[in-house]
Amino acid sequence: MTSMQMPVPTLCLNMIVKNESKVILRMLASVVDLLDSYCICDTGSTDNTIELIQTFFQERNIPGQIVHEPFRDFGHNRTFALEECTKIPNGKADYILLMDADMILHRDPAISVQEIKQRLARFRVFLLYQGTDTYHYKNVRIVKNRMGITYWGVTHEYVKMPEDAKDIPYGSFTDTELFIRDIGDGGSKSDKFQRDIRLLQQGLIDVPNNDRYTYYLANSYRDNGDTQFAIETYQKRIALGGWVEEVWQSNYAMGCCYQKLDDMPRAIFTWLEGYHIYGNRIENLYEIVQYYRKLGKNELAYQFYQMADDVRTKHAGKHDHLFTQTDIYDYKLDYEFSILGYYCNPQHKDLSRVCMKVLQYSSLEDSMYKNVLSNYKFYAPDLARYALPMCTKNIDMLSQIGREVMGGLLGEYVSSTPSMCIDAKTGDLVICVRYVNYRINDAGGYEGYAGGGQTQIGTKNVIARISGVTGDYEKRWTLKGMPRKPGGDGGEVVEYEMICDPTYNDGRYRGLEDVRLFSYDKHQGMGGGAGRLIYNANRGLDGVTKKPPSPHDESIITVEHGWLVYDTTDAQYRCANAKLLKYPAANPTLEKNWVLFGAEVGGRIHLKCVYSWRPLVLGTICPTAGTFTETHRFAEKTLPYFFKDVRCSTCGVKVGSEIWFIGHLVSYEDRRYYYHIMMVLDGTTLALKKYTTLWTFNKEKVEYTLGMVFFPEYQRFLIGYSVMDRETKYMMVSKHIFDDRMIAV
Repeated sequence: MTSMQMPVPTLCLNMIVKNESKVILRMLASVVDLLDSYCICDTGSTDNTIELIQTFFQERNIPGQIVHEPFRDFGHNRTFALEECTKIPNGKADYILLMDADMILHRDPAISVQEIKQRLARFRVFLLYQGTDTYHYKNVRIVKNRMGITYWGVTHEYVKMPEDAKDIPYGSFTDTELFIRDIGDGGSKSDKFQRDIRLLQQGLIDVPNNDRYTYYLANSYRDNGDTQFAIETYQKRIALGGWVEEVWQSNYAMGCCYQKLDDMPRAIFTWLEGYHIYGNRIENLYEIVQYYRKLGKNELAYQFYQMADDVRTKHAGKHDHLFTQTDIYDYKLDYEFSILGYYCNPQHKDLSRVCMKVLQYSSLEDSMYKNVLSNYKFYAPDLARYALPMCTKNIDMLSQIGREVMGGLLGEYVSSTPSMCIDAKTGDLVICVRYVNYRINDAGGYEGYAGGGQTQIGTKNVIARISGVTGDYEKRWTLKGMPRKPGGDGGEVVEYEMICDPTYNDGRYRGLEDVRLFSYDKHQGMGGGAGRLIYNANRGLDGVTKKPPSPHDESIITVEHGWLVYDTTDAQYRCANAKLLKYPAANPTLEKNWVLFGAEVGGRIHLKCVYSWRPLVLGTICPTAGTFTETHRFAEKTLPYFFKDVRCSTCGVKVGSEIWFIGHLVSYEDRRYYYHIMMVLDGTTLALKKYTTLWTFNKEKVEYTLGMVFFPEYQRFLIGYSVMDRETKYMMVSKHIFDDRMIAV
């Protein structure tokens, strides 16, 4: 250690325990990386809590002690445990971490243990956030040893500073750096409320009219179901005055008690009294919004929503209140507006963005999540209104792809979703149109061709090449022919069936579904192999054990990866080097919507694949074995919650220094409703950078896309899609339409 280096402070775990054998190891595992010692006070365990603690620390060679003190009250026993820390040898307990057995400490893995400990030297006392996904508050959880700190209070005790340290500044960590999850399943919780009532009643005998005891006694009555006693005690706490946060909490909680008694006039009056006392919080206003919204009094609900939203906006980022219900600030208020705004929205706020804000939070209740998606059909923008006019001749040409090849099968088969890419070698637009032998009925179910009697879902894919394609929507394109025979004899053919291995048959699917084309040029036009056409496609089911129609969940979807090679012997595109993709880590729930993209590394393009969006899992595919190797994984917590249900639609398209994809999300109601989303990865880090609000193409219930191309000189996209799996359509859209709807991550 040089003269300029300071020693890294050491940290000692301190707590009281009693019969915590079911949870103690969980807590210890969450803090052990930070610890240099421990000092734990047992207040009378009759299980093996002590043995578990001793074994845990012995196995890790962490020194410490377990001391014993019969339980009197929380202030006494915690103070006793804290004082015992002074007996830990110097150099092992510079600071003390204060925990309970039913807590878990979450640490950002990006912050090292050494960095956390080095920061301790800056202050003598640290506040940490604690709570759950839906509420939190700050509490003293790290203190310097040998300061003379004590605990005050028989229960709901707090750390009391000595006289010479009352005005010292406190340090803190953000809730993403260190967060204490308070689970509340400890071993001494069976009679918690009755025990606390006894302790607090005695506390008020010893210290009459103590504001803290009065407040927590009211809470204990409430939690024990003694609603009327709770109301009377909250009234006493309000009359005592003092700390505005506790006074506000008393008004808020008392209003909730009246609500429980179905006395809504008093509930609303009490909540508004709280707003009058302390106008920086919105939980009380939220309750009023929800009440009037459920009654269908949306005009009234809107007025209180606007009051709450104004408070939230005015005090944005300043919500470190006592027992803050973070979910109300984050999304629950917006959830209410996502419903009532349909009926009352005088400021014409974009309700699709309101819904998207709600959907991003992982603490969102499942019923709310489904309800937002169910209501989204009323707010989803349709891309068609922004579509650029396309040359009629070009539209006619696109609509005819497959008519010649399918011939007599037309009627049994209908055209569905197209895929597309720009051939990096020739500059041609390559389109693959899927033809299917089923229909989607009005209820959203699948039906086979009425006169064909098919027992299998059949797919045929037809490929065409088009030259002269640009973002100039008025310019005529040209259908490009390929030689019918080697040497050029026999003329040209302008559309070709994509031929796959016919021997594979799972008894349910026939042909390749959802072909996604990608042109791979690792040398970017500067070397051999430029413009190789690659595809991913759904091949059917693997592991089918029953005759059709067996349920999907009895088997695993398979995805085929291969190349497209033009065979001049019969003027067809054949699937070459076809492999069924393998990702052992994912079985038995293999994702079926894998899509390809190119990532530039050192001047070369590496072929990559998106496996899933939450977590965002990226990797490479071995062309020999078909094995997927994970190269990037972005944790679920870094991604919007609703991405758990987003599936890939198109391969990635390079747009400047970014990679753009279209994905889809399905709302399962009386039938399926499809929504689409543009998602953007950073071209260097491959992290999610931004995404759009959900949208539709034509406001139809079932829409699907498999491909798009981008014209950088015009800043426009050409997208192919289907409607109800029976109409093939194309749309050209300016990039700025998506830019205007982007949400930054």
